[in-house]
Amino acid sequence: MILSGIGAFAVVLLATVVGVTWSRPNIGPDNCVYRDKRFLSRAPTDQTVILVDQSEALTETHRRFALNFIKDYVADDSRFAVRARIALFTFSKATFESRNGPRLSPSSDLCRPPSRGNELYENNRKITKDFYQRFLIPVTAALEESLTTEVGEQSPILETLQLVSRSQEIDDGGRKTLIVVSDMLQHTAAFNHYGARRSYEDFLRSGFATDVRADFRDWSVIVIYLRRYRDRQLQQGAHIDFWQRYFHEAGAKITRWAGVD
Repeated sequence: MILSGIGAFAVVLLATVVGVTWSRPNIGPDNCVYRDKRFLSRAPTDQTVILVDQSEALTETHRRFALNFIKDYVADDSRFAVRARIALFTFSKATFESRNGPRLSPSSDLCRPPSRGNELYENNRKITKDFYQRFLIPVTAALEESLTTEVGEQSPILETLQLVSRSQEIDDGGRKTLIVVSDMLQHTAAFNHYGARRSYEDFLRSGFATDVRADFRDWSVIVIYLRRYRDRQLQQGAHIDFWQRYFHEAGAKITRWAGVD
């Protein structure tokens, strides 16, 4: 009877391992699940887009807060699920200077592999090692680089948000979250938060609102709001109200507005 029990357990264990192996999805080099074995078409998944404004240098406090916030976010599988995708974009005046039109492509584009496995039939140590080496370390490195680059002169926030909402780099399906790291001070010739006419009503009357209309329906938005000491008079309630109205009319839901001094 003992031998029969051991044999039955071995059969069940073997069947489980074979079943898991047989049903294993197609995982690409970016840790994402694909519909095909040639890794041409990703399966639908939740997506997080990080958008870093490089128009002006970040303070050490700004960098540390943004880095720690995003590291905690991507390492928490209750908020950022296994196989969910994270794409990091940066923007500045250079985004719109190409002769072929605006160029917005991710500097990092990965899915989150599991950070731990099943103790019964998986190599837990290897899975955890892969999580760090194939995901957390490269995402952190790309983010650190993006937070230390300054291009200057202009901050085309509204134009970039429209690009993101229309980008073919963002797949269909799954929940979408946008994390914006910026002082949110629009600064282009078309519309300027540093000028006298900077309210949301001014924005609507200018006609530029129609030019940069974006569609963020069903998106959740997190803003890491970088406060600038010298621009404190511009970053008041009216400025926050501008962006709350903008995202509301674009169909998005702001889930967090984190001000950082």
